[in-house]
Amino acid sequence: MEAFEGKKDIFNGIIVNVQDQKCKSESGFSDRLQYSLQEWKEQGIRGVWLNIAIECSIYIAKAVKHGFVFHHAQKDYVMMIKWLPTNEPNQLPGYTTHYVGVAGFVVNELNQVLLVKERFHKKAKWKLPGGMADPGEDLGVTAKREVFEETGIDSEFISLVSFRHQHGFRFGQSDLYFICEMKALSSEISVCKHEITDCIWMDVDEYVALPDISAANRQFAQDYINQNQRGRSFKIKPRRVLSHDHTKYHLLYSIKECNNSEEPLLNYDQNNEI
Repeated sequence: MEAFEGKKDIFNGIIVNVQDQKCKSESGFSDRLQYSLQEWKEQGIRGVWLNIAIECSIYIAKAVKHGFVFHHAQKDYVMMIKWLPTNEPNQLPGYTTHYVGVAGFVVNELNQVLLVKERFHKKAKWKLPGGMADPGEDLGVTAKREVFEETGIDSEFISLVSFRHQHGFRFGQSDLYFICEMKALSSEISVCKHEITDCIWMDVDEYVALPDISAANRQFAQDYINQNQRGRSFKIKPRRVLSHDHTKYHLLYSIKECNNSEEPLLNYDQNNEI
């Protein structure tokens, strides 16, 4: 009998894709997993990751009997883990703990901000258009996409205004919510009827003064006003920096003093791969 094949990780663990192992039966899988665990312990393997594709889900119960627990699940697989050393605590990293939400603070030439009311909110109030970032999507790209999908307004990223970090969000996870200052490139509104009931342009000062907006949205608007009350202002802007392995670029956000009319915008359409 041979141990399951897998890929070593940087922490002296092993990642096994069960779908690639071609087990013929549940009992065959169980026997081979037991043999593999013994082999891995002798080799000094510390953590085992079992990637079980949905078509192999019949093996999940057998993995549980061998001490594996759930780490995370996606639509087409479940990841199970087992920590092998008995003389030290489990050091396998946990799964994702945060959502990333992005909103566009879109302002036109009349100093009006773009606002929406959500269709499925019980007490809909004026708020910024936005939504969840897709995997691998930069903040400015998310803001531009969400603004266009909800309102039909084309816009471009200027800077970060502020962000909120809250806990106890969906499924008990935390949430990072980034507010992006966006320059309006069009003015004619086309509301997404599936998500939005209303959309308007409103003077920024008028929006801050509304009595029924949330405390967070009021603060976002005030932050925008504070950052743009002078001709020159401090902006939180991204720059492209190389990853630690020099294989791609990441965006690093930092505070810069700039003149809005002279500061070049980062091209989000550039490929981040080297």
